[in-house]
Amino acid sequence: MKRFAALAVLAAVAAQANAQSSVTIYGLIDLGLVKGNGGTAFNDFANGTSRAWTMQQRSSSRLGFKGSEDLGGGLSAQFQIEHRFSPDTGNITNPTFFHGRSYVQLSTRDMGQIYAGREYSPAYWPAYFTDPAGWDGVGTLGRVQYANFSSTAGIRTNNTVGYRSPNLAGFTSNAAVSLGEGAAGRDSAINLQYRAGPLYVGAAYEKITGGPVAASAGNSLANIGASYNFGFVTPMVYFAHGKTAGNTKSNNSANIAATVPVGSVGSEAYIAYGRLNPEGNDNTITKLGVGYKLRLSKRTNLYADVGRGRESGKTNNTATDFGIRHDF
Repeated sequence: MKRFAALAVLAAVAAQANAQSSVTIYGLIDLGLVKGNGGTAFNDFANGTSRAWTMQQRSSSRLGFKGSEDLGGGLSAQFQIEHRFSPDTGNITNPTFFHGRSYVQLSTRDMGQIYAGREYSPAYWPAYFTDPAGWDGVGTLGRVQYANFSSTAGIRTNNTVGYRSPNLAGFTSNAAVSLGEGAAGRDSAINLQYRAGPLYVGAAYEKITGGPVAASAGNSLANIGASYNFGFVTPMVYFAHGKTAGNTKSNNSANIAATVPVGSVGSEAYIAYGRLNPEGNDNTITKLGVGYKLRLSKRTNLYADVGRGRESGKTNNTATDFGIRHDF
C-alpha cells in the first residue's frame, strides 16, 4: 500500500509540473501555383511582369515553437520563435533564421504582458483584421493599406520592447518601441482595439524618429478599421494616412471588403477593393481581389484567388493562384 501511495504522489507531482509548464510545436505548409499576365502595375504577391507559371506560397510556410511557464501568484512567462521556409525547395526564405516572431514575455493575470524581441507592429493589426485575404495570396490588399509607409523592419519590428493590456470589457491596447539600433531609427507604435461579439474596431499610430536614415525619419502611419459579422456576410472598412519621404509627403489609403460563408463550415468567399492615393505624382494604385477557401478539415483547406492591380501610367497586372494549406 505504501508503494502505491508513493506512486500516486509522484504521479500527482508530475501532472502538476506538466500543467505549470508547456512547449508547443506548430506550423503550416502552403504550396500553390501562380500565373500572371505580365502587367507592370503594382500587385502584391503576384509574379511582377513574369507570365510564367510559378510554384509559391500563399501563406508563408513556417515551423514554430512556443511555450508557457506558470511562475505562481498570477505571473507566467512565455516565448515564441518562428522559422520561415519554402517547402518547394526546402530553402529558408530569409537569411534571418527566425524571420517570423522571436520574443519572450512576462504576463500577469490582471496587468497584461510585457515582451521583448521581434514582433508584429501594433499598427499592423487594424490592417490585418480588415483584409479578408489576411495579407496572403494575390488577392490581398497588403501594402496598399499602408499608405506607402514602411516601418524599420516591415510589418514586424526588431529590438522591440512592448506592452499588451488585458481585455477590459472588449477593449485591448498594444504599445511598442523598436530601439534605434544600427541603421534603423526608433520605431514607436500604439493601437486600441475593441472586439465584442460580431463587432471589431481597431485604430493605430506608428512613427519613426531619429536614426541615421534621414529619408525615413519622421515618417508615420495612422489607420483605423472596422468589421461586423452579420452571419451571412461580414463587411469591412479601413482608412489610413501615411507621411513619407522624411515626413514631406502625405498619402491616403482606403478599402472596402466583405466575406461570405459558402459551403462547408469554415469555407468562405471574399471580395476586397483598395485604393492608394500618393502625394506628389499621379500613380494612383487600386487593387481588386476575390477568392475562395474550401475547408476540408480543421487543419486543411484548398484556396483560389484572383488579384488585379491598376496603376496610373502602367499596364494592369492580373494574377491567379490556387493551392493547398495544411496547419499542424
